[in-house]
Amino acid sequence: MTEMTPAEVTAQAEPVANTLSGTYGGVTQSCTAPRSVLFLYDDPYKTPATAVLTRFLDKDVVLAETRSYHVQNYGAQCSTDDVPPVRSNLGISEQPDLPRTPLDIDTGDEETLNALEEEAWTLEQEIVAALRTFEVTMAGVFAPYITEWNSDGWLGASGDFITGVGSGMSSWWDGEKDFWGSVAGALKSSAAKVGNAVWDRVSNPIDTLQDIAQTHAKAITTGVEVVKALTEFMRGLLSGDVDKLFAALNPLAALRTAEGVIGEFGTLMSDLFAKGSEFLNGLLEVFRRTPVLGLIANSIMRVITLMTPNFWAEILGQGIGFVLPELLMWVISLIVSALLAATGVGAAGAVVIIAGKIASLASKLRKIINANSKVYAFVAFLKTAEPIIAKVGPLGQKLRQSMYIRETKSLEPVKKVIIPTRHWIQKLDDLARQGHGPQRHEGAVTDKQLLDRVLHGLDPMTGSVVDYDKFFKKYGVPYDPIKHGTPPDFGGTTINVPGKGDVPITMSNKIKHISGEHATKFNTPEDYVRAYDGVISHPKFKAFVSGGNTGGAVKGIKMSDIFGPNFQSRIKGYDEFGKPTVFGPNTELVPVFAKDANGTYLLKTMYPNP
Repeated sequence: MTEMTPAEVTAQAEPVANTLSGTYGGVTQSCTAPRSVLFLYDDPYKTPATAVLTRFLDKDVVLAETRSYHVQNYGAQCSTDDVPPVRSNLGISEQPDLPRTPLDIDTGDEETLNALEEEAWTLEQEIVAALRTFEVTMAGVFAPYITEWNSDGWLGASGDFITGVGSGMSSWWDGEKDFWGSVAGALKSSAAKVGNAVWDRVSNPIDTLQDIAQTHAKAITTGVEVVKALTEFMRGLLSGDVDKLFAALNPLAALRTAEGVIGEFGTLMSDLFAKGSEFLNGLLEVFRRTPVLGLIANSIMRVITLMTPNFWAEILGQGIGFVLPELLMWVISLIVSALLAATGVGAAGAVVIIAGKIASLASKLRKIINANSKVYAFVAFLKTAEPIIAKVGPLGQKLRQSMYIRETKSLEPVKKVIIPTRHWIQKLDDLARQGHGPQRHEGAVTDKQLLDRVLHGLDPMTGSVVDYDKFFKKYGVPYDPIKHGTPPDFGGTTINVPGKGDVPITMSNKIKHISGEHATKFNTPEDYVRAYDGVISHPKFKAFVSGGNTGGAVKGIKMSDIFGPNFQSRIKGYDEFGKPTVFGPNTELVPVFAKDANGTYLLKTMYPNP
């Protein structure tokens, strides 16, 4: 018989005690009844919210306090092993004897929850500051490779692979999937190219072209396919869209059939999402309330885009494997470990098994990378990234502890509370309907679109020099290049404009897109929405409204006013020379509003301005 810990005994006793307490229907209980709350996230899995502090109140008097059930209440573990069918009981907070009158339900007193949320905000700012340091440090580490690659392209990689670090490499992250096909071919030729330069210490250079190319060909082809799946998951974290994140699990599940550590990783991740309720609670709470996971994914992938072809050529030329898949799996494993550390109060024992498996996998991956890493860059990457990702654990704990829910005058015997996970995306869609801010200045805008805008005057909304808003204002319809033709002559197309008849489309400044000295964006939808929320509560905006303005830019708001001094990893941009924008401490946030007929101020656009 397995001996249980005191915590396990207490956890398993709670639902039994609640069930057996009282004699329902007795004379002495005519004014009381069992009451319960079911907490569910609205993610695709309808995940139960476990270990949620729950208070039942009557006129601000706390009648009972408990927590929603978690797997350890039923002797189960948050494991990838099969667990008892207890999921239908998870997320329930219940009390056997409470008044039948309307009761309020909440998750704690506001003062305590606000203090915890402030602590979470402080941790988030620390993570963002550390990510900035990480990016700057890694840029220095990879600078010699980037300089060499840009100066003479000594590698001799095929032209369809890349023409420079500022364009092609960003495609690793921006999602141009056709780019991957040439990656494998170029890396194979890279290995061969370096092989030609390997010297026999005794006499002459030896030609190892065929040997190296053949040795690495299968590994590179397989590795690139794995990287595609891993990158989709990282992009899901960045998207802020819970549906996209869960959809990205399908490519990860496909890795289950791979050999070795890749197959082990695929199996663990697939099962973890299917059965790991405590992990999912940590993931969803961090994902729905902060952009931290997306910012970590963004910084990691931005650093990986610094790994130019000549860097990988050196790795492959020394007989080292293509370890980018292992690198990404290691990062994701650390994120999972951190989220498990955010387990709710009372449920900590439920994650021991799965936490051990994840830790073991992360250790294996690190050994693979370290064993094959004769290049300082890998060592620096591992040492710098690990402590940053570990901070997600304490952040997740504070977020779970500060969850605020309040339901008033509830009469239902079982109150179902749905916890939203799509706030950022829904609000971003609303802002996109108000104007063009997200379409030109939010994370979905790629590096290529930013560069095309600032260098060539192309509107991200149309992909051409035609400005979407100006075209609509002049012709009364959205611009469609298939229907309306393309500049400069638009194929002689005409548009029937009410009151004006058939009007020929002509290229002029009235429909030409104009870009400033910088093209900038927010990296995540969460921060775009947060910036908007910060603006409308800012004294500058209130003065703008009280001043009777009907529209225009609200001036004098700094990024630091809303995000604190370390905001740089939240935004990105390029200048008119194609160089990354340097955002100083006085970087401004420029919101532009227009007042509609109902007196509502609509956000026309918003962007960071260095």
